[in-house]
Amino acid sequence: MASVGSASMVRHLHRALLDLYDPGELARNPLIALFGVDEQPDPPAALRRLLLEGIDGLKPPDNLPPQAGPWRTYRILLHRYVQQIPQREIATSLGFSVRQLQRHERAALQALADYLWARHGLEFRAPLPASEGSAATGARVGAASQEIHRLRTTFGSEAVAIAEVARSALKTVSPLLATAKVEVATSLPDGLPRLAVQTIPMRQALVSVLTVAAHRAAGGRVLISATAEAARVRVLIQTSGGRLSPRTTREEDGENLAMACQLVALSGGSLELESPSDEQGPLSAVLLLPAARQLGVLVIDDNVDALQLCQRYLEGTRYTFVGARDPERALALATELTPKVIVLDVMLPGMDGWEVLGRLREHPATRRVPVIVSTILPHGQLALTLGAAAFLRKPVSREAFLEALDGLLEKRGSFPPE
Repeated sequence: MASVGSASMVRHLHRALLDLYDPGELARNPLIALFGVDEQPDPPAALRRLLLEGIDGLKPPDNLPPQAGPWRTYRILLHRYVQQIPQREIATSLGFSVRQLQRHERAALQALADYLWARHGLEFRAPLPASEGSAATGARVGAASQEIHRLRTTFGSEAVAIAEVARSALKTVSPLLATAKVEVATSLPDGLPRLAVQTIPMRQALVSVLTVAAHRAAGGRVLISATAEAARVRVLIQTSGGRLSPRTTREEDGENLAMACQLVALSGGSLELESPSDEQGPLSAVLLLPAARQLGVLVIDDNVDALQLCQRYLEGTRYTFVGARDPERALALATELTPKVIVLDVMLPGMDGWEVLGRLREHPATRRVPVIVSTILPHGQLALTLGAAAFLRKPVSREAFLEALDGLLEKRGSFPPE
């Protein structure tokens, strides 16, 4: 499969990063001329400085969760090229196979290329596909790259179902599909893991790909299917039995697919095609998207408002909410579901939280599940003495709630290595 995007720039960028500390090889790289550093006193050093600043520019804000895609992109570039750590060691530290790391590395290189294009206002002079050669297209690509950079720092990663994102994208493109008389079929099983993506950019990426599908399958069919692959979700968008719409051009399709590639890369995913983006035959596009690792949280509280508040706190995170008001039902759920963590109120009807905590510690299925006691009572020391892993005094903010969950599970190794 061939990746969509500015292949020449990514290729030269990859070579420059591999030669980052070799002045002789850097001096021969076409990026020297592209970035206009060829007339500086030490062009290789100037290019090295520019590339290091570019990687540093991709460092996400501190308030973005450490498991988010932008952090993975930054760490791969930092460890692989700046620190020159072998691929196998990086793959182990991130919980990937070497092959998975190589896919993420390609997406990271594309993200860096997009950032450098926007940051330095480039119109790439190395050979490019004809569809990107005009000055007008170059200006559009530059403006699009600037928008991509803005999106990278605006949206955080969220846990969302692929069916939800696909439904939303199809709703947007439905008039175009109807005009082209394109039949749409989907195969998106309920059991698929949720995605860990920037939802709005990912939705627009699907809109862009489906727009190309509508162009290439007039009177035919588009199939959207998804399957789980280890820590990823593989989404296939494929056309069949149609004809090329007379209203489209190679340039339009190429721009749509290039933009989709950049939007997918924002979440640490990749977009691949079975044929080059500027061809106009049947479309077969594969999106490899990171899956959110869902961690079950059982909240035991007889107050409905408190349960609803915790549920809202967990929306859009890697945690799955399960609530229980009745202590006996809560104990049954705990043994049945074996959640990653239990959040327990003290003042419960019929059986108080201390007794529930004791029974949780005694049962073989739940004795190792960490329990956070959350109550309005000032009994933090008592909670820890009785076997709680942490204590939260009500009222609890969303930030404190998530920080307690993250800190507890990271300490116990429930998150994959970063």
